[in-house]
Amino acid sequence: MAPHSPRLAAVSLAVGLAAAPAGAGQAVFSAQTSLVNVAVTVEDAKGRPIDGLTPRDFVVTEDGRRQKIEMCARMGKGANQSTSLDVALLVDTSDSMLETLRRSQDVAVRFLSSLPNAQEIIVVFFDQTQRLEHFDREHPEALFERVRTLPEGGNTAVRDAIAFSLRALSASNGRSALVLLTDGIDTVSATDPAALDRAVQSHAVTIYPVAYPASPGGDGPDPQEALKELARLAQVSGGRLFKLPSEAALPGVLDEIAADLRSQYVLGFTPDASGAPGRVRKISVKVSGHGKVVVRHRVGYRLQQS
Repeated sequence: MAPHSPRLAAVSLAVGLAAAPAGAGQAVFSAQTSLVNVAVTVEDAKGRPIDGLTPRDFVVTEDGRRQKIEMCARMGKGANQSTSLDVALLVDTSDSMLETLRRSQDVAVRFLSSLPNAQEIIVVFFDQTQRLEHFDREHPEALFERVRTLPEGGNTAVRDAIAFSLRALSASNGRSALVLLTDGIDTVSATDPAALDRAVQSHAVTIYPVAYPASPGGDGPDPQEALKELARLAQVSGGRLFKLPSEAALPGVLDEIAADLRSQYVLGFTPDASGAPGRVRKISVKVSGHGKVVVRHRVGYRLQQS
């Protein structure tokens, strides 16, 4: 496929933030714009998104200092460029996953077609190598054709695929999300965990691993250890890990991810200009006046000199 130039939102770098203890697996990313946008999920005690919030409902602090909220928008509503979305769907096509993928291809296409305010949508098929496709809403059958021609076999390089996808999204100035369909067993990645952490921390991307039941035995890490790694990546990036009990659960999980992206708020503030470039700035977002709520957001970011 010929190289494709992604359509990028002309906005400041979006930050999707997720709750985590301060200092534990702290996630940061690099930003070179004056306005910091914070993507926030707010749910009630039953996990339902809370609608109708305004800037008066939020308290945003950076390093303990309250910030003036200069922009508040809902992710799935309107044509606001600040709520635009670039998405990468990573699909494990290794020996253990290819037939499962072929059975699930229509579900994946429905998910991609439902994404809110999606500008650029890429699909990365991977085993020990990566194959990038650009999803065309008007011709989704093209993705089906590609799935049918994928070769059998192959080892699994999960970390390499994530790093590859982050590079593909690296020019994005808007909100980015990465959805990973895999059993999580990484057998041949050249990218080590520390290098992947640095890559994730340098992108405004939220990772949603969707873990299929892993087959016992074989090379690579223990399935439970693989799940722990996927869970850690989700936490570091502000996303969520979904563990599939069976293939039949995939449609509901993908619907939940789409709903999560659609329900997010984007809050914008101008950061303090003081301090050394590259230092970690801690962020806290709270919601007042709505009883017990769950607020998910990343915990920090870095500003770098242009």
